[in-house]
Amino acid sequence: MTRLLRILAVAGLALLVGGCPKDTVKPDDKPSQPTAGGDAAQPPPKKVEVSETTKLAFADAVAAYQQQKKSGRFDYEDLLSRFRAILEADPKAAEAHYNLGCVLEAMRKDEEAQKHYQQALELRPDLTLAAANWGAMLARQGKLDQAIEVYKRALSKDAKNSAVLLNMASVYLDQKKYDVALQKSAEVLVRDPTNVGAYRIMSSAYLEKNDLDMAHLLCLRGLLVKKDDPILYNTLGLVLLKQKKVPEALAQFRAALEGQPDMISTRLNIAKIALDYKDFRIAKEEFTRILEYEPGHRQAAFGLAIAARGSGDIDASKAQFLALAEKYPKDPAPHQWLCRLALRNFNNPAEAKQACKKCIDLAGVDDSSDHPCVAMAKESVQSIEMEKKMKVAEAKALEEQKKYEEKLAMLAKLRQDIVDREWEKGKKDCLVLPPGKLDTKELDFVLEPLAITPEKANTVKLVGYLWEDVKDVFVGTIKTKWRKVNEYTLEMIVPKDLELGPWDVLIRMKDKSEMYFGGGLWVGEKPKCGEAAKPGEGAKPGDGAKPGEGAKPGDGAKPADGAKPADGAKPGDGAKPADGAKPAEGAKPAEGAKPGEGAKPGEEAKPGEGAKPAEGGDKSKEPGAPGAVQPAGESGGDEEPEDSGEPGSP
Repeated sequence: MTRLLRILAVAGLALLVGGCPKDTVKPDDKPSQPTAGGDAAQPPPKKVEVSETTKLAFADAVAAYQQQKKSGRFDYEDLLSRFRAILEADPKAAEAHYNLGCVLEAMRKDEEAQKHYQQALELRPDLTLAAANWGAMLARQGKLDQAIEVYKRALSKDAKNSAVLLNMASVYLDQKKYDVALQKSAEVLVRDPTNVGAYRIMSSAYLEKNDLDMAHLLCLRGLLVKKDDPILYNTLGLVLLKQKKVPEALAQFRAALEGQPDMISTRLNIAKIALDYKDFRIAKEEFTRILEYEPGHRQAAFGLAIAARGSGDIDASKAQFLALAEKYPKDPAPHQWLCRLALRNFNNPAEAKQACKKCIDLAGVDDSSDHPCVAMAKESVQSIEMEKKMKVAEAKALEEQKKYEEKLAMLAKLRQDIVDREWEKGKKDCLVLPPGKLDTKELDFVLEPLAITPEKANTVKLVGYLWEDVKDVFVGTIKTKWRKVNEYTLEMIVPKDLELGPWDVLIRMKDKSEMYFGGGLWVGEKPKCGEAAKPGEGAKPGDGAKPGEGAKPGDGAKPADGAKPADGAKPGDGAKPADGAKPAEGAKPAEGAKPGEGAKPGEEAKPGEGAKPAEGGDKSKEPGAPGAVQPAGESGGDEEPEDSGEPGSP
């Protein structure tokens, strides 16, 4: 029902752009006097002789129309057959041609409708409604100049015809000839101050001229003439919208829809506001309703796809734009949105590049244009190049990671091989060994050899780690001399005369981070060859610091159980055993001392007594006393490693 009434209203009056009047043009109930549908009464046409048969058929056709209107269901084919039957009986029935034109126009058969309007005017030049509808049809087709000519011919027969004057004013409004449109509308108001159509056109013209006060005033005056007029409510909403009164504007648009729910222009206005305010749910609702009323509405179809993207339904948005691209093959807009979706939402620059190229080709622009598709095409190319670089960098990183993992596996094997080799060598060659064989799975590096004797300074390697930015290497609290042999080997000088038992090893980095191997260095006496020496003999397994425990630089290093370092020991002085501490089992007392009568820590040594101090040693210490070590920074052994130039190296 709504579709026919709306279109018949346009066909009958076609008064305004921006909406259709509620008044409907009915098929004429009398062959000689067509109804103007609420506009000013037309002058009586010349009397035409019509047969009684034609009059009865015409009356039946009008009655059928009225019945269909009442039921809300129009049977277009039935109405067409009725009016065509009238024309077969009386080909000169101009009103039948006119009403056929109305029905055909409602069926969107504009070409056929136009022929019947022309025939109606040829039979009755004063049938200005036919001229009004024909001109409106031409205007909708964009043939504005032709529409003006049709109206001028009609006005030559009836210069004061309101319908033709207002339709002509509407065309001038489309041509942006606002002053002429106002003039034609004013001519109608002079003769008919209650003509709401004149208020509609004049308020729209002042709105386009941005004279918002006059537009607002004319809307209010028009609403006094016709309360609740949907077109005036729509125009008033546009005025308020330009005045940035959005809530008030929305209220006027809602009021317009209450009077005419199928008013597409008003629903478009609401949807536009919803999009601007990112209310995509309302926008989708309004665009959907528009498409229900007019399935082929291009703007609503685009708006629905845009709203779908805004609401996060990018798959639906893409599907809709693809359908629009197929429906409008020469329109660049769908491809522009497809490019945007591919670039911004799907992160597919290759697809975006292709869509942008199609858009650029259809738009007929070049690379120097500021068209959005040109900018997005350039961005797509940049993204593709960046993606290629990232893939190369990613492949390189993966290769480096693979090499790194292979190197770590190699170092893990190296650590295990060293422990296995040194352990077997120690047992075979009767060398000092730790109490137990180390499990290298939990170690970052190992020492080579696995254990040392205290009789002399020892060169010990720290193997199996990727050494970078090492600053200092400590054994207990003793800062050693060290050098870097290669990327996974350090070499340090361990001073002689360390107490028996486990000693902590600490590596301090330049960034102040530390690596700590609690009890990692075992100091023991070399077993006598040929005797059944046990690994670690001279100290009980488990004595001393556990991995992760032990002294750090600044703390006194703890030797094995049974001996405590002297109070106040400083780094470089070496730890002294407590008074009365016995040397580990199997250790020999210093030369010249009687068993059990060793010198006490702190006593002054007599010249010539006891063992001689090691060359370069601190002679203030008691010669040969356990724990008498060299100060940090001194040689500490008969051999010195080659200077590597590393910080802290000798």
